[in-house]
Amino acid sequence: MGVKESLLTYKDLENIPEGFEVIEGRLKELAPVGGEHGFLEQKVSRKIDEKFEGEGYVLVGEVGLVISKDPLTVRAADIVYISKKKLKSLPKGMLEVPPDLVVEIISPSNTFEEIEEKVADYMRFGVGRILLVDPNAKKVTLIDEQRKIQIKDFSEEVEVLPGLKLRMSELGGSR
Repeated sequence: MGVKESLLTYKDLENIPEGFEVIEGRLKELAPVGGEHGFLEQKVSRKIDEKFEGEGYVLVGEVGLVISKDPLTVRAADIVYISKKKLKSLPKGMLEVPPDLVVEIISPSNTFEEIEEKVADYMRFGVGRILLVDPNAKKVTLIDEQRKIQIKDFSEEVEVLPGLKLRMSELGGSR
């Protein structure tokens, strides 16, 4: 007779260790990111903050999003933007309100299935826009509020949020 694995519940939310996501009650460790990943995260978040300073919050560094309370699913996003219209003040803990934008920098260790599942969770949660930045392929994928998908090269302009267009190639640091 095997020992039954105990699943994390919403009551465990404050005790989730840093560096982990929770997928249907089970802890999933996140791999550390590399220099290019961190560089792009900083550059993109700074551009968003410069454009929307005072209108919302730009959060970085594996921001916890409570996708589902039962079963508990918590995703860690690289960059989050949420307007002050949606969220008057920042909670000390994880976000339980869907952001306007989530940006994920795809690491070489990420599998297609992992990214696909994460995007599906973000859409289920009600995230407005999802931007996937793939430094290896030099591609950017934008999923907008109507769930239309645009795939662009780093040299092409992408409208990250209404009023903010970026070309990844202009951010510097590309190989």
